[in-house]
Amino acid sequence: MGSSSVTAEEHVLREQNSLSNASATLDEYISHGQAVLNNLEIQKGNLKNVQKRVYSVANTLGLSGNTIRMVERRAREDKWIFWAGVLLFFGFCWLCLHFLR
Repeated sequence: MGSSSVTAEEHVLREQNSLSNASATLDEYISHGQAVLNNLEIQKGNLKNVQKRVYSVANTLGLSGNTIRMVERRAREDKWIFWAGVLLFFGFCWLCLHFLR
């Protein structure tokens, strides 16, 4: 009976150690999981900031594109106004020379 009693106690002790190790391992897994979750939350914040910056850059580029188109249109209009002025000037010069001779 003494031998089986020691064996049962050893068995209970080993089971308790095993459960203690399993509990410690689970605690470690939980802490790793919490660390990963915290890192994911930080990454989410970083990605939101990046998204805001990308939208800001896209809006700036869109405004720049509109500004460039407006400048190009104005340059075309100015070119037409210039050539119309040149034609009017030469027409006026021709009229002056034609009637003043």
